[in-house]
Order: sequence, then structure tokens, then C-alpha cells
Amino acid sequence: MFLRLPSLTFRISFLPVFLILSATLSLPLVTSAYCPVPEIRANGEFFKSDAVFIGTVLSIRETPDTDKDVGGWFYRLNIEELFRGPNLKVITVYTENSSARFPLEKGRKYLLFAFKQNGRLEIFGCGNSALSSEASDALNRLRNLRAGKQPSEIEGWVVAETAGIDLSGVIVTVKNQSKSYTAVTDKDGWFHFPAPPGRYRLDLSSKEYYLNADDLSWYKPGGFVLHPGECASLQVVSDRHLNK
Repeated sequence: MFLRLPSLTFRISFLPVFLILSATLSLPLVTSAYCPVPEIRANGEFFKSDAVFIGTVLSIRETPDTDKDVGGWFYRLNIEELFRGPNLKVITVYTENSSARFPLEKGRKYLLFAFKQNGRLEIFGCGNSALSSEASDALNRLRNLRAGKQPSEIEGWVVAETAGIDLSGVIVTVKNQSKSYTAVTDKDGWFHFPAPPGRYRLDLSSKEYYLNADDLSWYKPGGFVLHPGECASLQVVSDRHLNK
């Protein structure tokens, strides 16, 4: 569970890093103390969000902790650029007073990815929510997506069980109903597939990698949908060992 924290009388400047999102396409499940892996691109998180927008914080309302509920903060924002969600001029989002919180400051402008949960739009510390001035890559991807100029991609990382493993040259394969796509990892274990929209699955028959059962993923490797302009992010573990 997330850590329950005492009420704060100041705004925290660091980003929280504890959150689990479900591997479905929209609603996050806040049930444990991990971020989903790997990091997701903005044009992936877009398809899992219920509202994506740039907004300036107009007001902040704090709700106190009680014996029955963890408090938090409601933020009213003036929407300046809408990518997804209700066509409103002013929107309210919430962040809980836990280790998953994503605190905002009045008068500052943010790019936010919000999810419907507990009957409200909630923001969290994992993903691409950030000050708009620090979100140039995410904004470029979102604007290209809106203009129909963002390619559909599948990317990911093969990570090592232990330090010192060479992660280059691992062959990774994804499949749809009619075709297989293969990529080879670079020195960092990164792989990338340009792929048309459709339903895909990661080939888990390879002897070079496997899924970590303890990992929570944005995308289900056993089957996920790739939308036009989406970047799906996957992660597996290398089966290489130092003695091999």
C-alpha cells in the first residue's frame, strides 16, 4: 500500500515515484508501491488516460486526513490546450496525500494526464505529468499524434538479472495475427519496432528473455492493442548470466 503521510503545509518539489497502474487501457488501480514498467511515452499514456491537457492552477483545496480516509488536494485548473477529455474551460483534478501524490503549485502551468478513479479525475507521480516547461518531448508527441503525424511503435527494454550483463544483441519478437516483427537490442538493452496499428503479443518462447512475475506493466505482453500513433512500451528480463 502507499505510505500515508501527515498533512503538509508546504508544496513538495520532487516527483513521487510509487504507483501501480493496471495493464488495461484506462483505469489505474492504486494498490501497491511500484510504478509500472518500463517508463511510458506520452503517446502511450495518452491512450490510457481519461483527460490530457495543459492547464494553469487557479486554486488549491486541501482535504485533511481522517481515521477513515487519506486526505489530499483538489486543484482547479484553467485548460489552455486540450488533447483528450471533456471540453471544459476549467477542470478539477485530485491527488491523494500518499507517496503517489503529484503536488501542483498555484499559478504554474502543467501538462497533466488524469485518470477516472473514485468518482473523480486523479493525477499521480508516475508517467508524463510535468510542468509544461519541462515537457517538450511529451508535447511534441501529443501534437504530432493529434495531427496524425506520429508513427505507431512498439519499444522496450531487456533488463539484466544482475549487474555486468551484456544486454546487446538480444533478438526480441512481437507478433500479430499475420506477421512477426523482430528487433535486436542495443548496448542498453533497448529495442524498437515500427508497426502498424493492431493487436500484438510478445513472443515469450525465446530462451533469451522472460517476464518478471513481480513487475506491473502498462501493457500486457501476452496481448495488447496498438492504436494509430501509439507507442507501446514493454519490458522483459535477460536470461543471460555472467557464467554464460
